Amino acid sequence: MTVIGNNRMLRRFLSPLLILALLSGFMGYARAAEEAAPQLPTFDIPALSAESAASPLPNIMVVATGGTIAGAASRGDKTNFQNYAAGTYKMADMVAQLPSHKNADVSTFQFGNKGSGGYSMKDLYDLSLAVDQALSVYDGVVVTTGTDTMEEIAYFLDLTVRSEKPVVVTGAMRPWDVIGTDGPANLYQAIKVAASNKTKWYGTVIMLNDVIQAAREVTKSNAHRLDTFDTPMFGALGYVDDPAVRMYRLNARALKAGTPEWSTPFDLRTISKDDLPLVEIAYSYQEAGGGAIRALVEDGAKGIVTAGTGAGGISSKMSQARSAAIQKGVIFVTTTRTGSGTMSGSGNGIIAGDNLNPQHARMMLLLSLAFSNDFNTIKDWFETVGAQDIVMDDPAPPVWPANAALVSDTQTTDSIALSWPQAADSTRVAGYAIYQGSEETPIAKVASSARTYIAKGLSSNTSYTFTVKAFDDKGNESVGLTGSFKTGSSGSGSGSGGGTGTPPGSNELIVPPGGSGELSVFDNSLTVKVPSGASKEQLIVSIQKLTQAGGLIDADDVLLSSIFEVLKNQAGNFLVPVTLTFKFDASLVKEGKKPSVFYYDETKKQWVEMGGTVNGSTISVPTDHFTKFAVFAVDADPAAPDFSDIAGHWAAASIRAAVAAGIVNGYSDGTFKPELTVTREEFIAMLMRALKSEEPGADLTFKDNGSIGAWAKAAVAQAVAAGITSGYPDGTFKPGNKISRTEMVAMIAKALKLTTGENAATSFSDNADIPAWARGAVNAVADKGIIQGRLNNRFVPAGTATRAEAITVIMKLLDAK
Repeated sequence: MTVIGNNRMLRRFLSPLLILALLSGFMGYARAAEEAAPQLPTFDIPALSAESAASPLPNIMVVATGGTIAGAASRGDKTNFQNYAAGTYKMADMVAQLPSHKNADVSTFQFGNKGSGGYSMKDLYDLSLAVDQALSVYDGVVVTTGTDTMEEIAYFLDLTVRSEKPVVVTGAMRPWDVIGTDGPANLYQAIKVAASNKTKWYGTVIMLNDVIQAAREVTKSNAHRLDTFDTPMFGALGYVDDPAVRMYRLNARALKAGTPEWSTPFDLRTISKDDLPLVEIAYSYQEAGGGAIRALVEDGAKGIVTAGTGAGGISSKMSQARSAAIQKGVIFVTTTRTGSGTMSGSGNGIIAGDNLNPQHARMMLLLSLAFSNDFNTIKDWFETVGAQDIVMDDPAPPVWPANAALVSDTQTTDSIALSWPQAADSTRVAGYAIYQGSEETPIAKVASSARTYIAKGLSSNTSYTFTVKAFDDKGNESVGLTGSFKTGSSGSGSGSGGGTGTPPGSNELIVPPGGSGELSVFDNSLTVKVPSGASKEQLIVSIQKLTQAGGLIDADDVLLSSIFEVLKNQAGNFLVPVTLTFKFDASLVKEGKKPSVFYYDETKKQWVEMGGTVNGSTISVPTDHFTKFAVFAVDADPAAPDFSDIAGHWAAASIRAAVAAGIVNGYSDGTFKPELTVTREEFIAMLMRALKSEEPGADLTFKDNGSIGAWAKAAVAQAVAAGITSGYPDGTFKPGNKISRTEMVAMIAKALKLTTGENAATSFSDNADIPAWARGAVNAVADKGIIQGRLNNRFVPAGTATRAEAITVIMKLLDAK
């Protein structure tokens, strides 16, 4: 911070009072999040060799699981295409037999060596984590597997692998050592596809016979033919035509490249493999009985996919058994046995599987049930993640029914409950945005299934105007439904320029114990907003504008506002920061300068810079004490370096501000890599730099201290000392684990000293998935506008945070202090 004193020395520091408010102890929430984290397996993925690291070619890892491609013909008969031992040859030996690859440096990892049908769901859990571990080092991964269940294994990887780098699944229909085998060519070409980087952001793809197909859409169509894999309805993504890899269409995942919506909600790092439930498939046919469904339920199935006739129909006996199973909590998904076709119509425990075939729908349902037991949440995932519908052009916004209105049936002294009717859209309504007053940014977004919202933290006996707009998947917004409603009176409440506690024209504000209030004076030159809980006693705030500034400023100071003295009837600091908003004269802000709020230190007789958030010709800043305040012009910060990969990015402004503030840096190649996920040590380092902590830090006693980067150890020590983080029950810290959104928000809540409570309700559509201990923190941080939901207003508690998301949250934290 900059200090303006009589000696004109300028330096930057953070108010000790604000540090104390931000760095108060945080053990409970962080510890609960960490103790809930599963123990994840690790794999002996080989490190890059010095030659590979120095080579200009992409580094590709082949993760081998066996299958026909690694098979050996029985009795050495090289003409025996159907009688062989799958999973015989090791991948390292197979790659060694290939011609030296022109497009990549290739390494191998033998995950397993058996037929695809021999792998359990727990094995696939491990396989997915192994692929992600490999992608943290290598530029792409090829997974070799048997073709019998290849489409299911590939779709599982598509739904769970977190990296955006290429994942290519391949195999063979003939064993490695027979005449006419397709194995070597498929392996060579799959490596070429991965090395091309052309399937980055596509999710997992399958490549056999030079055809590239999406894991979600592809199916095995013939028991013996080499061209067995086919994509009904949609066709191939592209082809390998020597020497090029050619992609001819995008899938829905590729269209979401670089956005938070690209990631699925199924982050295996946040669950145990034991959380994967039993999910089965029931096949329908002429006069099919209900015994199969009853037996599957008796066997413990939590979800069942029906492979129905035609458009998903099942027999009456199966339908009766399905109804009985739904009563026991089993969730069903409807698909067709025909091989293609779109299912529609969900409800009463049954979800339409879109155009997923039964085996793909089973994978989708299995993972959904591993992460949620809420029917509406799972239904939403099937309609978004599972459906992968592409909306290329949707210019028409949603519309309201005739005579639609925004209403409120309930108002308290600090909240107003809003409700509205359902809107309609040519594609679908994705959700509703709630705006307050004339603000252009919504205070909240809720899912399309929501019809209500409670606005909290309001002043008593005060009128508020709200507007609700429906929006679709393309972001088109409807016209707004607007209504004005008044909070209840507390008997001695407060208002803005009027009300019980503030007579019109008064420079005094009376706030009841624990209450809130707002006071604007001198033509809104200064507005003081007192939040709920700022004081436990009755608070009386008064404001004076100083007409004489003698001895307070020097001749070369550029004063952009009047000097205000803000007083209160109590000693000590506020329990929750109060927000001050000043009008300033923007015409006095010259090139290379910026406005900044200062407070006057009566002891040191100098002005101390607080900073602030500028909005047009106003600037806002939080404070935990009152004194004299004014807005001065100061030197603008040096322009932050720009990066080659943030132009047009939604977080570009926050990234530039964070870099300028020294919170984070870019990479030596001129990129920022905004979509890289953030580890525990990375987030803690950024957070503590933002808080500008000067505390010495605790002695670190973790078993894996050696794994904490030297660059992060000081920040981790400070965070531990401040109670912002702690280790795991086994005595480790796991610095390289990706931080979850739940952990991140819990840390932010404690840093801001927000009032939280366990099992509080949030407005997110996946509230049931948020751990009970964290809901209070999530609700409090969301109410501050620091965190927002992802697609369809889902909080995605188990999701990880990208560099862009982490920086945005930290910058909003600083604005909210």
